[in-house]
Amino acid sequence: MRSSTSLVLLLAVVAGCTSTPPAPSPSAPAPTPAPAPTPDQRAATPANLAAERQWLSAWFKGTPVKIRQVDENAIAIDVPREFCFDTGASKVKPALGAVLDKMTQSLQRVPIAQVTLIAAPGDAQGSNELALKRAAQVQQHLRNAGVRAERLGKPSVASAPAVQLRMEASSL
Repeated sequence: MRSSTSLVLLLAVVAGCTSTPPAPSPSAPAPTPAPAPTPDQRAATPANLAAERQWLSAWFKGTPVKIRQVDENAIAIDVPREFCFDTGASKVKPALGAVLDKMTQSLQRVPIAQVTLIAAPGDAQGSNELALKRAAQVQQHLRNAGVRAERLGKPSVASAPAVQLRMEASSL
């Protein structure tokens, strides 16, 4: 029963925070990259990441999404596999897409943050090929949302049955 309640809560959150960005028109200019962070922005990073952890935690309160402070320069986000992918598939489910969209908003507010870990699980022990395909789809979702490639780590295999993401301050 608890699992059903969590699923209903997660789906309610997802319904309230998902959106499909409009397709760019062929004549639309390419997005402008964020300006390089100033020394003041670099100095404020730990406080910014703590604020982002609180903001993300508020969005996903009551859902199975786990958000925690790893250290003063990093936060981790874990989304259980069943909310991320269908069995045997690598397409990102809407619930995971909602989490990634909120993470993208955080990255926009903290321009010196990077996603240093993008790890996805397979369906069973030893399904590393599927896990890597899934992690690549997570990375592509973030890219499609406007996160520059140089701010994203390489896709990898998760050490738990969840998509694992780590956002941390870059060492500038």
